[in-house]
Amino acid sequence: MGSIIGISAAITALLVILSFAQGVQDFFGERILMLAPHLTLEAGVNEEITQDLKRTILEVPGVKAVSPYVQFPALIQKGLAAEPITVKGVSWDSELELIDSAEILEAGDWRQIKLGQGAVLGVELARSLGVNVGDRVVLVSPYLSRALLVDGLFYTGYYGIDGSLVMVGLEVGQELLGTTGVTGYGVRIDDYTRADVFIGPLQDATGLWVRPWYEREQGLFISMAVQRTVLVWILVFTLLVSALGIMNVYLFRAWAQQRSVGVLRALGASPRQIGALFLIQGLASGFLGGIVGVLSARLAVWGLSHVTIRLPQIFYLEKLPIAWAHKDVWWVMAAAVLTGAAAVLLPARRMTQVDPVEVVRRAG
Repeated sequence: MGSIIGISAAITALLVILSFAQGVQDFFGERILMLAPHLTLEAGVNEEITQDLKRTILEVPGVKAVSPYVQFPALIQKGLAAEPITVKGVSWDSELELIDSAEILEAGDWRQIKLGQGAVLGVELARSLGVNVGDRVVLVSPYLSRALLVDGLFYTGYYGIDGSLVMVGLEVGQELLGTTGVTGYGVRIDDYTRADVFIGPLQDATGLWVRPWYEREQGLFISMAVQRTVLVWILVFTLLVSALGIMNVYLFRAWAQQRSVGVLRALGASPRQIGALFLIQGLASGFLGGIVGVLSARLAVWGLSHVTIRLPQIFYLEKLPIAWAHKDVWWVMAAAVLTGAAAVLLPARRMTQVDPVEVVRRAG
């Protein structure tokens, strides 16, 4: 019973921590996708697309919406305040088919924004500049500068977007960039988790570079992946410590059961059968401990999902997110079973070396 409790406690801790990591990853993915298309098609650095490829892209199976855009680095000014930014010029009617328009708009009116003559800023950028809807800002591009009214403010919850992106109408963006073409197309598909599947077909259909949504934020996801890997190894070593504790329990049990083992040997049981008996106990303990741990972790994650865990404002999260790490359950269960098996290897080996004659002599 003690071995089952030890394994289940370690498995519960492992899955809860993994669920926190999964929650953070899902949170940032959802926030980024509030404004980012699932895939982008680009001609390349310093290149532009002059032909209309919208219909060609829509003919690819699984593509739901397409929107052309121009994107370039610029500077935004309000009085003496200035910030480096990324300007994205979009056709609002088609862009709103890609993004979650109902969620992102913090201030402003979509009817005014759709006219395409003003700018839409992230709330963090607006806070840095000290501007609000109706104020005038100046966008400075590599080719010219232009004063625009702030028509709206958006909020995604991801500082990298809220603090550096300005969206304008496509014609305004083309004027600032000094072009009549576009730099790319944003694409929405059925399932954003399958974005990689569409890279080949879209490249074949258009001849453009195709980038999935997560590639632009690769540094963020690499950082989260590294942190998750470190957490996993820390918790795996926790399982090893648990295995050592369980091994001590089995060693003591084996010492106490030497007489019983000697009797079994005297009755004809082979060393292999004795070892298999201990191994089965270890596997059963690992399996049951894993099951109990998974169920306990699922319950804990459900409870924690209904609790608001506040974080310091520096993390730019309303609360610590958590999501059930269902993809990790299989290997965590495998780790639990292996832990139980590893814990009985040494006791099983010792019991296979028990001499029944010596045990009977001592008993006598």
